[in-house]
Amino acid sequence: MNGHSINIIVPDVDNMDDEALADLARLRDGRWSEQTKRLLRQFNTDKLSLNRQWAGTWQSWACPCCHRTKPQIVRVSAAGVLLCELESHHDHLGDKAGKLFEEINPKTEEREFNIQISHAKYGMLQFVERFQRTLICIDCNLVEGKAKKALGSDIEPDFTFSPREIATFIRASDNRVHELDMAAVRLIWDRVKPDIADRLDFAERMARRFANGKNRREVAVGTRAELWMDDRSIIWEQVAKAFPALPRGNSIGLKVLARSTSRDAIGTSARPKSKAPGRPPNPADLAYVEAINKEKKHWTKAGDDWTCGCCRRSKQDICRVSANSRKWTAQIHVVRDWIFSDDDPSALYWRIGSANRMIIDHIPVLVCQDCRLVVTKVQQMDDGIDYQALTIGDVAGGITVAPNQMHDVDYEAIKRRAHENTDLLKAVYEYREHENDARYYLGRIHGFMKVYRCSMDEARDNFAYEYAKAVDVELEEGHAFMNWMIAEGKRFERRREGE
Repeated sequence: MNGHSINIIVPDVDNMDDEALADLARLRDGRWSEQTKRLLRQFNTDKLSLNRQWAGTWQSWACPCCHRTKPQIVRVSAAGVLLCELESHHDHLGDKAGKLFEEINPKTEEREFNIQISHAKYGMLQFVERFQRTLICIDCNLVEGKAKKALGSDIEPDFTFSPREIATFIRASDNRVHELDMAAVRLIWDRVKPDIADRLDFAERMARRFANGKNRREVAVGTRAELWMDDRSIIWEQVAKAFPALPRGNSIGLKVLARSTSRDAIGTSARPKSKAPGRPPNPADLAYVEAINKEKKHWTKAGDDWTCGCCRRSKQDICRVSANSRKWTAQIHVVRDWIFSDDDPSALYWRIGSANRMIIDHIPVLVCQDCRLVVTKVQQMDDGIDYQALTIGDVAGGITVAPNQMHDVDYEAIKRRAHENTDLLKAVYEYREHENDARYYLGRIHGFMKVYRCSMDEARDNFAYEYAKAVDVELEEGHAFMNWMIAEGKRFERRREGE
């Protein structure tokens, strides 16, 4: 840029040794860090459970509740595993209020109205939630659950103790589970109980006000202006322009995170016991399900003869009674299934060597809520699992299916499969990066056309020249690459519309 060369080396995270990775992600934490290795030696174990939250925080991080540092938080489980785990603690009262707002104000086909609903809901939550989402240690999160369980049926099911409240009823020691002061727990609940009822009443009142046309806020017209620019964003734009092949989409960060976590503490099977057969819906039940889904895009898209792309149940078979609300429920979600191939000449030419298996496309597949829930629960059990590491076939192979009830799931088998799919996950990351690149180029070309009032061919010529100069190839090859990226960008845009 401006006649000066920039030497940028994209780190090969997959092939780095621990010392190089520690230098790249200095002050961060992971199974590769000297602090973690020292703690393993201190507690005389080679088994480690280190989750994403631990990996994503500084080595000097301290819990805001118990004020212990990481070396004070770690402890060895009964199975001899060193637990290095933090939890994201949030107010479940907000979850309940948000669902209430959505039930009273269902979304429609009108885009602006749906945006207004989202803005109003999140604005309302600022006055309902008692605390912001906070990262706390595993023991503070664990003792908070024990405190609520000890209060029994007297407590509001969606109530959550705040980090400051947790700090008042724990007795913390280094490298041990907290002790619980039940007298302090009861005192806090008695004090905040009226406030919880008041906040839920406020949430319902605001939801009904919005449903009655009040407290509306007009959506901004046009494109949001960037009124603030920082040095990093400006420099990054220049780097991205000079080096179009540089990875985007946080792929380097994701690879570092994958190298950082460890899940030796995956427990015993979470497979539930056999359940009684589900009750099939009667005509009135089916009418209710159709009514609550009439505005849902994917339910409408799926015809009467639809079957789940994973468990193969019909619309009637996926209907079941919710364990929480005791009402009939059925939902259809869209997920991606991958197509593997090694015979696409263009993909092989432009993307060769980027993954062990070449992913050239994906198919949007409509699945039922229970199949989608399997992946969600697997991630809750093991936050080191990326949902993209599981194919539809992986999920289907770990479930026992019956009509009108949740699946019987072999979670351990599915978790093992997710951890085994390292090659798949690398290929997915590469595919996502390619998708981001193609959409990025297409967006820049459209922007260039708008600013300079030129045709797509003229815009393509400009970016083809930039690409050829940046990677030192002939202009003809630059044109071929840009034509392919434009075609790919349009293909991804069409596919996104179907999702």
